[in-house]
Amino acid sequence: MRRIPPSQRREELIAAAIRVIARSGVAAATTRAIVTEAQMPLGAFHYIFENHDELMSAVVETVTDQERFVAETRSVDATSIEAALLSGVNGYIDLLAAEPERELALLELGLFARRQNADGQMRTQWESYFGTAAEVLQYAAELTRTRWTAPLPDLARLLVASLDGITMGWLADHDTAAARRTAAFVARALAAHAEGSDADGPATASGATRERHPDDD
Repeated sequence: MRRIPPSQRREELIAAAIRVIARSGVAAATTRAIVTEAQMPLGAFHYIFENHDELMSAVVETVTDQERFVAETRSVDATSIEAALLSGVNGYIDLLAAEPERELALLELGLFARRQNADGQMRTQWESYFGTAAEVLQYAAELTRTRWTAPLPDLARLLVASLDGITMGWLADHDTAAARRTAAFVARALAAHAEGSDADGPATASGATRERHPDDD
């Protein structure tokens, strides 16, 4: 049996789960199917994860974190908020085109959870997306010294809804050029709700500049 560190074993189990879910659906992604895909004994799974649900949560968390990493670390055009947003969304499209099974797995997990419980894991999953989108939008605003003029939670929902649409469209037709045209439209639409910063500094998470304090003078 291979001797690999727990952190690597965890990554391999998550990757195996993504492949199984994308290929055969959540119902087929049993613990045994996942360890077989990962070429590990069943005992290795229970050494890393307490149960199947914990692994499914790890899949969502891992893919979401990787998407945020791509959006925040790729070469970003910081000349304007629109350019910065377009860089981030195009980075997501690059990731989607390179590894579509990741997004298939997330969609499968969300829909499966919704059928099981209307107020359960799917809500939690999308709340994590909204939170990540808000972080990315705030990062873009700080990078370009602009501030949002609309509530950040509303803009985050708009970004998530747009990315969901881009994802579904690309999975249906694999038209990357069309996806990038949609990305440009989304970037323009979001940028319409931003304006340049003033002397008070970057925006806060709520979209308003901080109040000036007498000690600032």
